[in-house]
Amino acid sequence: MNLRRSLTVATMHARDLGRRRLALAIVILLPMVFYFFYELQPVDPVTEQLLAENPTEAAAADMWVVATGAIGVGWAIAVAALFVMIGSRRADQSLLLAGYRPAELLVGRVLTVLGLTAVVTPMFAAVIRSQRDLDFLSLAAAIGLSGVVAATIGVLAAAIVPREMEGVLLIIGVIGIQMTADPQRWMPLWGAGELLARSAGLPNAASAGAAILYSLVYAAVLLAVGLAVWSRRVKLRPPARVLPVDRLLDASPARRPT
Repeated sequence: MNLRRSLTVATMHARDLGRRRLALAIVILLPMVFYFFYELQPVDPVTEQLLAENPTEAAAADMWVVATGAIGVGWAIAVAALFVMIGSRRADQSLLLAGYRPAELLVGRVLTVLGLTAVVTPMFAAVIRSQRDLDFLSLAAAIGLSGVVAATIGVLAAAIVPREMEGVLLIIGVIGIQMTADPQRWMPLWGAGELLARSAGLPNAASAGAAILYSLVYAAVLLAVGLAVWSRRVKLRPPARVLPVDRLLDASPARRPT
């Protein structure tokens, strides 16, 4: 695999995303809007008293509010990856004929989305940190890991479904289950959730090293599966070798000895 070619693909898609500023802004700002909606929502006295009497429930409620912004970034990144992958299907065959390999195309597109993750991670971390007393480094790491894993979720969704609408619904289901259900190790964003718990100082949270390693391994597996399925769906195959004319004539039935 040629890294320079992957960087070229990443640059092309970054320019394409730059031309789709409105759609990109909507996708990124949606998690922010949801976060502020729940963060600034007033709590009625009865609920406040119940949470005061149940510290565990109060901590879970606070973490859910933070997750709408932190884990919600994963939804935005996954949708961006979905748009990048599906929107480039028409150009895949042309790029392949130009000498690009499937892995180079996929890596280039993932690099584009990871670049977007690097841009939005400190922004979301700073906004959430301004509202909550959280450890900034752990919070930023949780958001960044959420974006890394979510990028591969978007790649796999684009490989499974034929159109963007179905892909968005699939991503909503995956991220929604992660945000509403109790954290489980089989979930793709489990590592990001554990780092988010560490940022709040919650006990029994996994170590940072274990959470990061888990997320990176999960992302690598999803990326490998996405590449395999994607290659079969769009039929990315090397161009057929062209035989010389004289060999074609020799192989024709008319030239065969009787």
